Amino acid sequence: MSQVPPLGGLNASYTSAQIRRNRLILLGVVLVLAGLVAFWAFGPHDAKDQSATLKAGDCFQNLGTDKEARIKKLGCTDPHADYKVLKMDKDAVVDTLSCSDAPGTTGSLTQSSPGHWFVVCFENNDDKGR
Repeated sequence: MSQVPPLGGLNASYTSAQIRRNRLILLGVVLVLAGLVAFWAFGPHDAKDQSATLKAGDCFQNLGTDKEARIKKLGCTDPHADYKVLKMDKDAVVDTLSCSDAPGTTGSLTQSSPGHWFVVCFENNDDKGR
């Protein structure tokens, strides 16, 4: 009569050294993935973007593009301060709704990152260079 091999369990063809090596490889892969996730979540972000620090009355220059803004906060009389903040809404997601009650708005900036959304309503800075 033939015997059916048992299901599951360790295969007798693996030595304890091979099992230990495979576990170490698996552990290494898990640690690398955990490190990548941690770096993405807590790693350095563009520290030059100061958009989150803006408040009504502040002036700024956009060093980036319209699609990828990089804000530098400046004094309103600085010749490079192109825009003046009319409203900073830290609870907003949609700029058209948030800026509808800020008269004189000529543009808006919407920033989003995990757990952090805000809208900045601004106008052209008429005080620059004074």
